[in-house]
Amino acid sequence: MVRTDYAYYFRPNSSFCSGLDKADWQKRIDGTYSITGNQLKMKFLNDGSEKIILLSVTGETGQSGAATFVRLNISTAVPNGFYKFVRSSSKADGFYFTDGKFKRTATLTTLSGGNANSGNGGSYSINQGQLDLKFDNGKTATYSLFTSPDKKQIVVINGDIYYLDEEEMAKHGDIAKPTTTTAAPIVTTTTTTKSNDILEAGMNLMKACNQTHGGKSLDALTSLKAVMNTNNLTLTMTADFNRQVVRLESSLQGNVILLEQMEGNSGWSFDGNGYVALSPQRVTELKRYLYCGILGLKAGVLEKSTATLQTTQYDLSSVMVTVNSVRAGYIINNKANKLEALIMVDPLSGTSTFTYSDYKKTNGIMLPYTEIMQSGKHAQTITYESYDINPSFPASSWAKPK
Repeated sequence: MVRTDYAYYFRPNSSFCSGLDKADWQKRIDGTYSITGNQLKMKFLNDGSEKIILLSVTGETGQSGAATFVRLNISTAVPNGFYKFVRSSSKADGFYFTDGKFKRTATLTTLSGGNANSGNGGSYSINQGQLDLKFDNGKTATYSLFTSPDKKQIVVINGDIYYLDEEEMAKHGDIAKPTTTTAAPIVTTTTTTKSNDILEAGMNLMKACNQTHGGKSLDALTSLKAVMNTNNLTLTMTADFNRQVVRLESSLQGNVILLEQMEGNSGWSFDGNGYVALSPQRVTELKRYLYCGILGLKAGVLEKSTATLQTTQYDLSSVMVTVNSVRAGYIINNKANKLEALIMVDPLSGTSTFTYSDYKKTNGIMLPYTEIMQSGKHAQTITYESYDINPSFPASSWAKPK
């Protein structure tokens, strides 16, 4: 399994640095950011791409796709302990810190089972997040370091996340243990939790979310028409939940430039010149309008779903839901029982995150009127112009254009 760490240094002047392994990280500007509500929006200077991080109510954690962010501070002290960073190649870097001294090893086995003098060591000093190492052989090194008094299980060194390892620490009497290791863990679900409990907890969250977003009104939804705007395009989506059919019309300045329709596990697209069969990937993407997001909270859909609680972090919970071979991650606000975001993972197209905001009640259903779709570094804002609840669609609505 390959692990990817994302670390950013956000400044009060609305700039950020993503190169925490660079010597000029304190002044380096890789982009700008803004915060609106619970959305932190980043814009990268090198290619103009954007990234959205969904913040918790406290601002201490955030979510972007499958990545979870934890807020740390510029360090003025280094916590005593052994911290390790495990790479995908099964090798690891390790740092021992204690009372102004340090040891470093390129592999954990260098120190495990060895004597206390194994590995490279020396003394260190720190000033405003800059960690200066002076090795016993005269060499020096400088790193960026972020930590937090209430999250002593984590430090970020040069942009890599290191975790406290108490077992390794206990093998060396010269390493003092931290005064406390009771910081709130990132994941509260432990390996001892029974799978049935996780399933029940996940489904309970989804059912509570159903009530927030309309309950019986949502369950009674049989058809939907939504008109939305994005990138100068007008998109009109019509869905019949009984027939399991979705039609998506893309228009530019009043002219239809693409028409897509999915029914069951297949479909077609028409660009004005001819028809093309929808790819399996595109069929899955269009199924989102039937089984995922707010529509995935309908009681009829939940009856066919399995929901597994993944993580609970402060004010947000992550639930993995599978229905009709479609898998999606739901980010739910624990306090409001409200859907904050949806994460779709596809082996070919990668991870796409849909962040919802500007909720309004429409015919008894709480629906988002703004949606930000993020794939990789690129973000796209979709503004909903209108929703039509339970419209009647004649058979001609689904006919192929001639």
